[in-house]
Amino acid sequence: MFQKAFFPKTPHAEIKKEMQKEGFSPTIIRDKPGFIYHPHKHPETKYLVCLNGSMKVTVNGETYDFEPGDKLIIPGNTKHSAVVGKKGCSFFWSEKLVANKD
Repeated sequence: MFQKAFFPKTPHAEIKKEMQKEGFSPTIIRDKPGFIYHPHKHPETKYLVCLNGSMKVTVNGETYDFEPGDKLIIPGNTKHSAVVGKKGCSFFWSEKLVANKD
């Protein structure tokens, strides 16, 4: 689930609190320009919020421009990849196992 500008100009501490309310434990990741996350998947649900810079994130074949304030939740066992933009990218990253609702 990609949400453009979900956290517009929101202080990092507030974003972190919102993520924690949902049971995630966010950590800041800082990637260098051009870094590539090759296609992969894992059982954990991933929750990302872009803080600075950008990256193109592909989830199940759909590509998103991940920029400051954007929120992205990638369900577990979903194929995804990313390429970091020219200025690098800093983002909150967290994963957790989420029970199936079936």
